[in-house]
Amino acid sequence: MQVQVRLERVRQLSSSTKDFRFVRVDGEPITFLPGQFFRFVFTDQTGEFERSYSLCNFESDCLHGEFLDLVISTVEGGRASKLLFDAEPGLEATVTGPFGRLVLPKKLPERLFLIATSVGIAPYMPMLDALRDSLQQGDVEVYFLYGTRDAGEFVYGQVLSAFAEQYKNFHLMVCYSRIEHGDASIVSHPNVTVRFGYVQNNMAVLKMNPVTDHVLLCGNPMMIDDLYPQLKQQGFGVRQVVREKYVFAKRPGIKKPAVQMTAEQKRLLAEKMKKYS
Repeated sequence: MQVQVRLERVRQLSSSTKDFRFVRVDGEPITFLPGQFFRFVFTDQTGEFERSYSLCNFESDCLHGEFLDLVISTVEGGRASKLLFDAEPGLEATVTGPFGRLVLPKKLPERLFLIATSVGIAPYMPMLDALRDSLQQGDVEVYFLYGTRDAGEFVYGQVLSAFAEQYKNFHLMVCYSRIEHGDASIVSHPNVTVRFGYVQNNMAVLKMNPVTDHVLLCGNPMMIDDLYPQLKQQGFGVRQVVREKYVFAKRPGIKKPAVQMTAEQKRLLAEKMKKYS
């Protein structure tokens, strides 16, 4: 699918994060599985560039329709940040998709873990509606773990807290990476278990089981690279853990230094070239 979209709404969620609502210009509905992402092609003064974003559609008026909701944190010097965080409604882009395998398993496990940092929360928000029936019927226990810098960056906290209030088998835990210890009362939302430090350093309390559990990981590459080996040691495999890293675009004008070969490497290369010539 390739469509044109137009920016319709921008909201400030925290000091570093905004959400953006785009709408299909042709008015046709967007079809995607909760968790999938789309590729956006924007145009600025330098020309076209591409970024990938998971859809964060979770509000009742955008679950089904022509809307594409994104949640984005600003990146210092980032090309997309400069364009979007200064954008007014009316900005257009070309979109292709959907893509990605960070989706709910066809058969839900006994326990499902949704683990995110920062804007890695985006693909999980549309899953909330898809999980309602299973949670209501008691078919699954869902653990939503969210890592962020501090309480001010706990985006969608009120929405998640209300969801945890409605479904007792939906467990919400937030980990504050910039706070190593403190008073759990700093969280203004009820139904939240508070931990301090990085998400990957707070997993032991969950006593995860590869026989009953399925894990989705999305967000900071450091979190995923730290946590995945922990899960492997506990017996989890690639079928039980699906990963999606948020990789920031390279800053313009920064090039990797050229790799200098040693004399021995040059000699070996010359021998290979001679052999196959």
